[in-house]
Amino acid sequence: MRKYETVFVLDSSLDKATTDQEVKRVEDLIASREGKVIKVDRWGIRRLAYPIAKKQQGYYTLIIFEGGSDLLGELERSYKLNESCLRWITVVCEAEEEPAEKSPSKEEKDQV
Repeated sequence: MRKYETVFVLDSSLDKATTDQEVKRVEDLIASREGKVIKVDRWGIRRLAYPIAKKQQGYYTLIIFEGGSDLLGELERSYKLNESCLRWITVVCEAEEEPAEKSPSKEEKDQV
């Protein structure tokens, strides 16, 4: 399974209970498709860079999760069908690279 990040923007006019329910719906969808939610980071209400559907603000949420490629299609379908969701993006997390072994300098090569 690969590691992904998804950020979605909900309508800021939703009440707290509805916003929590929408975030929970995304988490449940990931879990139902045999994915694993690693972290949920609620950024809260932020000003949008440009108006979307005549809205100036949105509620941002970041979810980091692991899952299969079939999950991505279902997640995008869910976002499209949800009228409260203004924008979304899902990307593959870059693997944290292990530090490479230090290559010997020219002086170290000469000493060998």
